[in-house]
Amino acid sequence: MVRRRTTTNAWKPLEAFWPARELLRDSDRLIPEIENRYREAHPNNEDAGPGDVRSWRESVYWLASLLDRVGLDQVWMFVEYRVGAMNPVDVVLAGYHPNGGLSYAVIELKQWSQAGRPQPNPAKGLCAECRRAGTGALCGRCALDLVYVDSYGRNKKHPAVQVYENMQSLKVHHAMFDDRYVHLAGASYLHNLKDPDSQWIRNVSPRPGVPTFTARVPRELEEFLKATFSAESGAGAAEALLERRRTSSLIDSDVGAVVAGHTRFSLVENQLTAVKKVTEEVASPSTGAKKVFVVSGRAGSGKSLVGLTLLGWALSTGRNACYVSGGVASRETFKRAALGRRSAFATLNSIADNRTADELDLILCDEAHRLTERPMKGSYSMRPGESSVSVVVTRAKVPVFFIDGDQRLFSDEVWSPEALLREVQSLGAEVVPISLDRVLRAVGSSTYDTWIRRLLAEDPLPWRPDDGDEPEPFQLCYTDSASTMERFLQDKERNKESARMSAGICWKWEDRSGTDPEVAPEPGWARPWNAGDQHDTPGVPKRRYWATEPGGFGQIGCVHTAQGLEYEWGGVIMGPDLTWNGVGWQVHREHVLSKASRIREEKDLALAIRNAYGVLMTRSIRGTVLYSVDPGTRRLFAELGVQKL
Repeated sequence: MVRRRTTTNAWKPLEAFWPARELLRDSDRLIPEIENRYREAHPNNEDAGPGDVRSWRESVYWLASLLDRVGLDQVWMFVEYRVGAMNPVDVVLAGYHPNGGLSYAVIELKQWSQAGRPQPNPAKGLCAECRRAGTGALCGRCALDLVYVDSYGRNKKHPAVQVYENMQSLKVHHAMFDDRYVHLAGASYLHNLKDPDSQWIRNVSPRPGVPTFTARVPRELEEFLKATFSAESGAGAAEALLERRRTSSLIDSDVGAVVAGHTRFSLVENQLTAVKKVTEEVASPSTGAKKVFVVSGRAGSGKSLVGLTLLGWALSTGRNACYVSGGVASRETFKRAALGRRSAFATLNSIADNRTADELDLILCDEAHRLTERPMKGSYSMRPGESSVSVVVTRAKVPVFFIDGDQRLFSDEVWSPEALLREVQSLGAEVVPISLDRVLRAVGSSTYDTWIRRLLAEDPLPWRPDDGDEPEPFQLCYTDSASTMERFLQDKERNKESARMSAGICWKWEDRSGTDPEVAPEPGWARPWNAGDQHDTPGVPKRRYWATEPGGFGQIGCVHTAQGLEYEWGGVIMGPDLTWNGVGWQVHREHVLSKASRIREEKDLALAIRNAYGVLMTRSIRGTVLYSVDPGTRRLFAELGVQKL
């Protein structure tokens, strides 16, 4: 496509996207629509040039017709796509991969009818080294990266180079490409290039893995498209491209201050969006129905970080705010670290008893998925009257819930995301949903999060620790011995890196001193559970501080003490309650010794047990070691390519 220079980079996002079928069958209406959107996005509201419009009418139409011909007419096409400071991309295709998962392709469209090999003269377009040399020869890089286009009278970038640069730009501006299980491909298509002498362009590869297709061999492009996309609707992939953009917005230093001393963290993407929307609502409440913010995200996506940031902002600006949580261990750990602000951390029971309607400016309810139906006194006794959700919604002018439906574990944890939304709406309030869609805990490894999610969903993926020049930052291993796991993690502890071992609750837990070795997954090796909160064993942390206080490595943690917290290295002991039978996970009820045993339905029990292990497997920020007492499960890890210690 023809490009025109502009004097400013202040482009607005250019969004012109439809399924290929619609672009093909209704192009007379949609091409003017693309022109309108171009004008609206342009910094100076200028019209697109004739070359751009001609490309949309011809090149884009050619690509849409090809997608239709190979049965991919439900793949979505983003035309002239650009966000932020990125250069425009001729077409981004969005759909699903034949092997599952989101799939995208960056397509550079050229109307060239001739492509000559690069020439040393004229010098325009050559690198500085070639220009200085003036020898009539080209360096190796220019010889590979350039194409001489007679209609321009100069050397131009090889289309594969443009595609590669656009792919890198897309990764910079969109969070989903951090996940290696999201497919991203790229290619150029020269649909007018039939000249036999120009076909050399297909046979050089300035950027390996980025093919160049011409009109002379249309079959190659067809095969590329069919290998990249399935025939199902790409609507979900299109939505992800629109929603999962990174932001470069900055927030005020007060807003970025995090309670509990976590100032080394920076908010990103939708974390910033959540903070911005909530602070705006607190500062200037909207009219109409009360807004209730529901911030959802998987383990490690930063829900607690956002909550603590909002609490720090509210207190520093004189607001009356409280932080409550469905998890005791995380709430008490944060409270202990928040010197001078501990009174802001409260139990839901105290909020219900001591606060009146709209008395608080802001209530932040972390781990809402762990709330019981009603506020509780003690450990398990229910209070009569209003629901836990109602307490938060009614006592605050601005209520905020943080929730992850995949972390619900027991029958008394009744608030699924759907149930929470229904309850909020029944109270006459407006739900404002915000999704934290990028996992940050595992050193930013969306790949690890996807791997765990698919593993526990009985659709496992091979582990991909390396990808060319970009090795996977998160270390995943497995072992066939608990003692090997312990030695590996002890080395981390000696190097001043926090490490913990946790296990499924499938061994008796009768001792509360943190000294009786009740967790015995293999002969000759046994360790105690973490201690209770009422004990006097020297050097052993209380239950709620097991994950963060020195001395916690000597005991085995459980889902109650790990949930909502994190450490650098984690070992997870999978017991006989959950085993892999070759095709799926099998739950053995006789080995379930936690509250989950009260769950009656087998499918609900299976979900709870898988969720519990999912919590344990997503506590680490640098690496995880998996050990299962079941040989079949260890064999699964080996078959998936997980490194063995």
